[in-house]
Amino acid sequence: MTQASIKRVAAITGGAQGLGRAIAQRFGQDGYSLVLCDVSAPHLERAVTEMSASGLTVQALEVDVSDEASVRRMRAHMEHQFGRLDVLVNSAGVLGLIDNKAPKVEDTPLSVWERVLKVNLTGPFLVCREMVPLMRKSGAGRIINIASRAARVRSGDPAYSASKSGLVGFSRVLAGDLAPDGITVNCIAPSYIPTGLVASMELEGAVAASALNSPLGRIGVPDDIAGAAAFLASKDASFITGAIIDVNGGSFMQG
Repeated sequence: MTQASIKRVAAITGGAQGLGRAIAQRFGQDGYSLVLCDVSAPHLERAVTEMSASGLTVQALEVDVSDEASVRRMRAHMEHQFGRLDVLVNSAGVLGLIDNKAPKVEDTPLSVWERVLKVNLTGPFLVCREMVPLMRKSGAGRIINIASRAARVRSGDPAYSASKSGLVGFSRVLAGDLAPDGITVNCIAPSYIPTGLVASMELEGAVAASALNSPLGRIGVPDDIAGAAAFLASKDASFITGAIIDVNGGSFMQG
């Protein structure tokens, strides 16, 4: 199979669950060949089975984004299977919870802090570092990093907020570095979205407050984020790089 004969390829970390899966589903419907990269083998098996049954072209790849060797295996797989990568979405993420609650700074163990930053910030760094050379072979590309409103406003989870703020800064540096290669790098910053990650917190009150604080009067759904990702991956977004797309119903508005 020649490079010219295959469909555009999208790799999504955290792609078997939550926002990552919603984004992958949308990209598959838009005609991409999908590689779902996720740490959970059971979630991968379920996602690939269900998405394949609906007619999408999808592969599963077990990847721990916080592990350098695992990410290098991801790159080797992409090179062997496709020889290219058109869109990369960094959606894998964890929260820094203690007993299912966001701790205060003074109650945050170093192990929790390091784990969250390793997955949410070092992970995208490792994945981008390994995937960028492959994207250059396509002569263009799109990198979409899933940040958070927590990077823009006060948040109750210090490790998560710090990791997402760091991801925004990293993305802007990368956007400048890759612009001459025709590769754009942007962030999507969602507010609370009902996924497994958010559901793991005791957030009922926070979610209700989020809906009340939104001028649109509702919380977001995964398809809201998938739609923004589809736009950033499209040719219509070819002149957008280094941006943060706030998908939060107006609960945060940049001045």
